Amino acid sequence: MAWQGGAPQQVAAGPAPGIVYGGFWIRFVAYIIDAILIGIVYTVVSAVSVALGVIVYVAALAYFPVCWGLLGQTIGMMPFGLRIVRAEDGGKLTWSNAIMRLIGFIISSICLDIGFIWAAFDPRKQGWHDKIGGTVVIKNA
Repeated sequence: MAWQGGAPQQVAAGPAPGIVYGGFWIRFVAYIIDAILIGIVYTVVSAVSVALGVIVYVAALAYFPVCWGLLGQTIGMMPFGLRIVRAEDGGKLTWSNAIMRLIGFIISSICLDIGFIWAAFDPRKQGWHDKIGGTVVIKNA
């Protein structure tokens, strides 16, 4: 908050100079790339063995938080220069951020994907999963 004339006023929170938030459509395309990659692996492995298909399904669930925690991005985000950072300070995600973001991802999915669509209208381009995980998606300059 900034003080002006003795009364507190809200200061708009925006990105730091040179920072651009990753928008809805570019994030959607990145997710589609990830879904295609996971789908291909799942299909090939499931054709070999149903038991292996279950293992791949669990691994697919772990794919997102592991990529977010280790790389700060998924394979689908890489071609677009998108990265996930902590909303509070722009730092690398903690494992807590990654797990909370996954929980938010599941909640967003269950609620007819409204949590993902939310990012299209949010000033910081945050979906529910970003808000729950304390993250923002930024585009490399």
